Amino acid sequence: MNLCAMDSSTQARNTVIIGGGIVGISTAYFLTRHARYDPAIHKITVLEASEIAAGSSGKGGGFLASWATPKCLAPLSYELHKRLANEHGGEKKWGHRTVHAAEVKLRGRDHTNEDADKDDIPADFDWLDPESIKSYHPVGTPADSAQVHPFLLTNALAELAEQSGVNIILGHAKGINYASSDSSGIRVGSVSYTPQSQAENEMPLPASDIVVAAGPWTSKLLPRVKLLSPKGHSMVIQPNTNRTISPHILFAEIQSPDVGTLTPDIYPRPRDSLHSFETIYTSAPDSYNDDLPSRAADTVIQKEEIDKLYKTVSSVSSVVRDGKVIATQACYKAQIRKHEEGEEVGPIVGPVPGIRGLWVATGLDEWGVQNGPGVGLLMSEMILDGEARSADVRALDPKHWI
Repeated sequence: MNLCAMDSSTQARNTVIIGGGIVGISTAYFLTRHARYDPAIHKITVLEASEIAAGSSGKGGGFLASWATPKCLAPLSYELHKRLANEHGGEKKWGHRTVHAAEVKLRGRDHTNEDADKDDIPADFDWLDPESIKSYHPVGTPADSAQVHPFLLTNALAELAEQSGVNIILGHAKGINYASSDSSGIRVGSVSYTPQSQAENEMPLPASDIVVAAGPWTSKLLPRVKLLSPKGHSMVIQPNTNRTISPHILFAEIQSPDVGTLTPDIYPRPRDSLHSFETIYTSAPDSYNDDLPSRAADTVIQKEEIDKLYKTVSSVSSVVRDGKVIATQACYKAQIRKHEEGEEVGPIVGPVPGIRGLWVATGLDEWGVQNGPGVGLLMSEMILDGEARSADVRALDPKHWI
């Protein structure tokens, strides 16, 4: 299906990408790597309201899996993560590594545990209190699972995109302006925005193509795109241990004496350019109680949620309990609707019906970092080739959701 046959690669194009998260930055990166890209006639601008990776692209866990959803996109994006890491030194720059992944049931301190099957527990899995482990069920192996540090990855790709001619503007998109012509009907004309340094001045940013990749804020600019915006809290801990923390990503159900039952994710992370020591990232389940702020930078961290998360995870791990909290954070995700575990719902990727040059890439939900590079590559193909060539993603066409 050809999406934009009216524009050839020899015509000047001015692409504005709204959103400096993993999807927007990946789109910019892959546009500059496309065979048709010509910096002499193709201008690419990323417009970000806060900072690069200010939301879930910087504060998410960064788990990758070839078996993620949707099946039409996840394997492609998983392979792209490997390719990016190989090409740009991702192991050192953003902590790309293969991992084990497991669903675990744990009991916090003050509980006994006589029913655990110790034969199922890996020998190097020693950074949890052994008496806390009730069950261990593998869901991923180093053959199909990996991790990255999302903030470092997104910023590294942004730097690479800038080196290839992409312009990054820190400013708040206020609206999309349209134009009409006798030949092509309604098409995009510009984006109105206020620069961070001149918040009182609204300015136009001319565009032949506009990609709205603003996560849950996409609905603010495109009300036809209906999204939920679940909020999640997380924290990063420097563990109190001299031992290497084994690379086991845990999807946990923890019964703790202080909190009750909570289902956090727990991600050990290797040393990286942010920290000279290993860290443990952990995140609480999402909630739907808070309204979306005007920008990611305005997200409020709720201390009671952080306290609950810390008490829960520290109840099953002495290296966390005796460690040091080095970051507390919160972010919002873009979700099309609530769904069951493993159910395929979106994302929304492609042209907005009825408006020439308007594209949307959002609704990646819990797989945003995993699927971001795949969406970026496909968006670059749609814009410069007129169709997605690396994967059949017709199921993700915005016409199904708008």
